[in-house]
Amino acid sequence: MSDHLIRTDPVVELLLSGRAETADEAEELYLDESIPEVVRLAGSPMSEDEFRAHPLIQLLLARGSRGWEDSLC
Repeated sequence: MSDHLIRTDPVVELLLSGRAETADEAEELYLDESIPEVVRLAGSPMSEDEFRAHPLIQLLLARGSRGWEDSLC
């Protein structure tokens, strides 16, 4: 992983800063802190494909069903 990617990945940054102990915790914290950005993106003029392709939205959609999927185990 390149040094630039590490410095610009908010989940990795949360782990390296010690604000999160696990990747799961870091993802949750990042998403919680990003709610205003999600709202801004949802109200933007971008197409649905562009919206779904945004990294923040991809993470949100991927995590959205994890609790339900994990409860099946």
